[in-house]
Formats: sequence, C-alpha cells, structure tokens
Amino acid sequence: MVKHLGKFHYLAGLMLLAIIAACTPAPTGQQSATLSGPSPNLATVCFYRTHSSPGAVVGVDLKDNGLDIGTLQDGTYFVYHANPGQHMIAATTETTSTQNFQLQAGATYYIKATVVPTGKLYQASLSVVFDLQGQAAIQNLRRLHYQE
Repeated sequence: MVKHLGKFHYLAGLMLLAIIAACTPAPTGQQSATLSGPSPNLATVCFYRTHSSPGAVVGVDLKDNGLDIGTLQDGTYFVYHANPGQHMIAATTETTSTQNFQLQAGATYYIKATVVPTGKLYQASLSVVFDLQGQAAIQNLRRLHYQE
C-alpha cells in the first residue's frame, strides 16, 4: 500500500508541474515595441512604414533639417531623438517631399511613412498618427537602430 501511495504522489507531482508549466507565459521572441526617450529634454519620434505598403520595393530616406537620420524599407521602424522645436523632415524616394513638424521636449510622436505611385514615380509622404495607432502599428514591424 505504501508503494502505491509513493507512485500516487509522484504522479500527482508530475501533473502539478505540467499544470504550472502550461500556465506560465512562454516567450514569443517578439521584442517589446514600447518607446522611451533618453531624456525629458528631447522629443522621441518613431518613424515607421507598414508591411505591403504601395511602392514596397522603394526605400524612404529621411532627413531632419538636412541631416540623414535613416531609411525605411517596407515593414520597418526606427526611433529618433530630437531637440525640441521646428524640424523640416524630408522624405525621399524618387522624389522628395518635405514637411515641418513642431516637436515638444518629453513628447513621443509616431510618424507613418507611405509611398504612393504618381505616374511612373513613387512619392513619399509623412503623417503623424495617434499614439495608440502608432504603438499598434509597430508591434509586427522590424526595428532598425540608427541614432540610438
């Protein structure tokens, strides 16, 4: 009888371990897409480009006031830390478009790059999106590391 209780405790222990292991969250291999600024004195800007966007084969080169800050391919994003104030961001594919942004210290911005075919050329455009929309969009994108 004692021998049977030993097997029972052994099997009960194994079952308990199996239940605990099943309830423990497994790592997904996906990096957290939360952004944090290096300093409250800088603005944090997340530039991103979704998967399968029009003109997917064309990269979007980005410049801030003439300084190269990175290139977005299809399905990528990067984080850029900038001084507060006025910034002229140029987005270049086969053509260049520029937009002005007023950045605040300590704030986080999500800027979506899109590429639209115009005749035989591809033109990039940038648009600021709401935080929740940007956070959701970058979850499945590949993070690039340029200025970090």
